[in-house]
Amino acid sequence: MWRDLNFGVLKMVEKIALPEQQLEEKLKEMAPEWKTGKNEKGVPFIERVHHASKYMEGIEFVKKVAEMAEVNNHHPDIIINYKRISIRYWTHTASGVTLADVQMAQKINSLF
Repeated sequence: MWRDLNFGVLKMVEKIALPEQQLEEKLKEMAPEWKTGKNEKGVPFIERVHHASKYMEGIEFVKKVAEMAEVNNHHPDIIINYKRISIRYWTHTASGVTLADVQMAQKINSLF
């Protein structure tokens, strides 16, 4: 089913963690609704939170995010807390946020 959706596939980019200043600039330019943070190990990520009006609406939102991630072969951490859904991107192999993560944030913005 996800193959029928027109999400557009990411162009391959080098997956190197962006320095903090460059990350802030790219977010401001491409996905200003996303915020930066660090996980419990101190690894940077970008995050946006969706507040659904109903639980199943949130689950449908997660399904759309998952479909877009699968098409682009770039998957986020998804945290579901009842009607609050957090989408976090960071690249494990780069131990930080890459341009590919910011590009996916930009693509996923259309779902919020």
